[in-house]
Order: sequence, then structure tokens, then C-alpha cells
Amino acid sequence: RQIESHMKKGIGMKWLLSGGLVWACLAPVFYAAMSASAKLAGGHLSVWQIGLGRFILGLLVIPPIVKVLGLSLWGNQRVLLSVRGLCGSIAFLLLVASLQRIPLSVALIIFYLYPALTALLAPWVTGEPASRAAWLLIGCAFVGIVLILLPSGASAGLNVGHLFAGISSVLCAMTLLLVRRLGKTNNIYTLFFYLCLTGTLACLIPLMFQQPPIIPHSTAAWLGVAAVALFSIGAQLSINQALMSMATPKVSVMMTAEVPLVAAFGVIYLGEPVSWRLVAGALLIFGSGIGLSILPDKSD
Repeated sequence: RQIESHMKKGIGMKWLLSGGLVWACLAPVFYAAMSASAKLAGGHLSVWQIGLGRFILGLLVIPPIVKVLGLSLWGNQRVLLSVRGLCGSIAFLLLVASLQRIPLSVALIIFYLYPALTALLAPWVTGEPASRAAWLLIGCAFVGIVLILLPSGASAGLNVGHLFAGISSVLCAMTLLLVRRLGKTNNIYTLFFYLCLTGTLACLIPLMFQQPPIIPHSTAAWLGVAAVALFSIGAQLSINQALMSMATPKVSVMMTAEVPLVAAFGVIYLGEPVSWRLVAGALLIFGSGIGLSILPDKSD
């Protein structure tokens, strides 16, 4: 009986891992830590330095792992892999840029429009149409963002940081949908490799033209780069693994767990202001995401 019990536990754990549930739960924790680290590192580093630190570490770590596992590094549909990598890397850079201009909680709430955006774009990218009921929830999410962005709702008025967060959300939605599509013929390491490759190229040229120092000199700066890079690897591999086993809208909604984690960090640790518009808008966006997750999925 003990052997049978251990076997059942082993099978259960294997099912959880292969089914993507564990990975989908880990991803928002890693992303929350990465976002908080990027916010803190913004006082010591430029967007290009933070991005390059994140992407270069991936380029160094992934090829040896792929070689040991005997997997393909370059994968299939390389043009689409490059497009996905470019969307993901630009989304990250824009999010970091927004974090340096607006409060952390506001940037992340705007960014988390992407569950609604994935539901809008899924029929054309992955062939996963949303149900009719999803349109009401998508509308509520956009009402929430309008509520937050009303002039009296933004703590310092609208600026380019809000725009960066919105564009980043659109690109993130495209990235997740492409991962879902490309994951059918590629492994998670290949997907992450292309993200790091395109991200490194996107950061190098602007970094060469920024004002010195190009290479971080302080200990705090290096710790910031290391934290963002390490949490990034955990976040990307977790979400890629989850997307290969679960429908994109469901993974996107589970990722909304990052919102309360990051918002709490911003308010409690950074002392960022909270308004009723921000809270109401966040609840509309967050609630819509949860609603989208429990609606019947036509792709399952």
C-alpha cells in the first residue's frame, strides 16, 4: 500500500508539472520579483543596461542546457521565433521604461490589460476564439483602464510612461499567443533563446550611444542587474512551460496574481500613493481577468 501510495503521489506530481499548473503558479511570483527588482534598479541603471543584463545571462545559460539535454537550439519557424523574441524583448524594455516614469503599481495595472488583449487577439493568432460572454469582461477591463487614466486618477498626470505600459501590454499579449503557437514544435529553451538573442541586439546599439558609464560601476547596480536577470530566467521558463500545456487565456489570467504582489510592494515598501480610482480600476481589470479564466474555453 505504501508503494502504491508513493506511486500515486509521483503520478500526481508528474501530472501537475506536465499539466502546467505548477509552472503557471510560479510564473507570476518570478515576474513580480523581476518587476520589483527592475523598479529598484532604475535608480542605478538605464533601461538598456537592465535589458542587456537580463538578455545576456540567458544567452550564456541556455545553449549549454540545450546541449546537455540534446535539444534543438535554433528550432522551427525561425522567422516567427524571431518575431516572438522581438515582441517579448521590446515589451520588457518598454515596461522597464514605464517603471522609471510612473508608480510601480500603476504601470503593472496598465500592463495587465494583456489578458483581455490575448482574448481579443487569440482567434487570429492561435485559433482560440473567446466566447460571447468574454466580450463583456473585456469591456469591463477597458473601463477599468479608462478610470485609472482619467486626469484626476493618475498620481502625476498622464505622461509617456503610461503609453509605454500600454504598448508593452499589447506586445506581451502577442508574445504569449506566439509562444502558444510555437510551443507545438519548439522547446521552451529555444523560445527563451530567441528572446535573449533579439533582446541583446535591441539593447546593444542604444547602449553604445548612452552617456557614460556604459558598464555599471556600483555594487548596487550589479546587484540590480543580477536580480533582474535571475528572476527573468525563472519567469520566462515557467511561463513558456505553462503555455505549452494550458490555453493562453487561462495562463494569462493566472499571471494576474502578479498585480496584487507588485502593487503591495509599491504601496508598502516604496510608499506609492493609492486613490479610489486606482483601486476601482484595478478591481475591474483584475476581476475581468479572473472572469475570462473561468469561462468555458473553446480550445480545450
